[in-house]
Amino acid sequence: MTDVNKAMELLEVAQKWLEPFDVKDPFSKLRLEGYLSLKPDYRYGALVLLKVEGEATSQRILATPKLYYPFDRTGAFHFPSVKQIDIYEKIDGTNIFAYQFKDTLGKSHVTYKLRLHPVLRNGKWGSFLDMWNEMLIRYPQISQLPVLNGCSLSFELYGARNSHLMVYDTPLDCALLFGLDSDGRCRSIDEIDRLGVPAPTHLGRLTAGEDPVAAYGRIREKLQATIQTQDDDKLSGHEGAVWYVTTANMERVLFKCKPESVEAIHWKGGINKAAVMATCWNLLETEDFLEYGKLERLLLEEYSQTDIDAFREHIDDCMANVNEELNFRNLVLEAYDKIGIKLASDKAAVMRKLASQFPKALMKKVFALISRYGDI
Repeated sequence: MTDVNKAMELLEVAQKWLEPFDVKDPFSKLRLEGYLSLKPDYRYGALVLLKVEGEATSQRILATPKLYYPFDRTGAFHFPSVKQIDIYEKIDGTNIFAYQFKDTLGKSHVTYKLRLHPVLRNGKWGSFLDMWNEMLIRYPQISQLPVLNGCSLSFELYGARNSHLMVYDTPLDCALLFGLDSDGRCRSIDEIDRLGVPAPTHLGRLTAGEDPVAAYGRIREKLQATIQTQDDDKLSGHEGAVWYVTTANMERVLFKCKPESVEAIHWKGGINKAAVMATCWNLLETEDFLEYGKLERLLLEEYSQTDIDAFREHIDDCMANVNEELNFRNLVLEAYDKIGIKLASDKAAVMRKLASQFPKALMKKVFALISRYGDI
């Protein structure tokens, strides 16, 4: 049986959903080979590890699943039979997944991965490995958690230094979201020994007999009330919530809930420029350059091929806009580094020197970029 056929069998997916990998794990220093799943369901980002240091193995590692809304595009809700629902704040950052694998001698190793990459890496537009190492220094107990709990763990790495749609005052932090058993069952925060590692805010609990649809509307309104638009088209407040639904059959189903303003960007009304821009930034977590084929693959998780093809000209514009934004960010950070003064030590002097290099109308943006991405 070929390697790709082994991966197809272990994950029960067609070959089109599999992407080969051959990487060096930065934590164990071991070479890992296998396939990563792009199937946008419970197998999203899952790995089939077929070689460790060139020696054959066969390990299936499920990862952070794709989350969906509890309703379809017509607005019809499809909640399962509910025993209990725990609702936690949804944090807008980079997903970091902690998992264990075994070498060919049977020794277990804990490592971490990005959503669509088998390990952690520093990219051109985000030093995710370096930032996560900061978290491991701040919370050294993180590396113990997969072994202690006997499951993989999903984290969010967020803050001003890892900015996405939502803006946070915190420079950089992480939160433990949930655990994932080898069979794909999610464990909520209250089922995990966190050893003091931060977790998202618990927003509420529903029990059998309560109306989840009505509660969903109430939560969404509360989330919307926190949203404020920032100068650079970003938002502050709560990005949304994750609903951990325990069904009457004791299964665990996860749904996302977003305030109307955030949902409108990502989903409502079909494909749109804001949604494409957000997808471009997501792609740059694991890629150094925007490539239409890879962007299209991510867009197909939410939109039809017909919609994407009809929107192609606008998608090209979005890619150009993101590239322009990245180039401007580089110009700003290079100019800032040449000054030789830290923003935190003399903000006035830094901005005075930069004012001679950038238009006055862009100085707020210059300051925001340095605050988020510069060495301050």
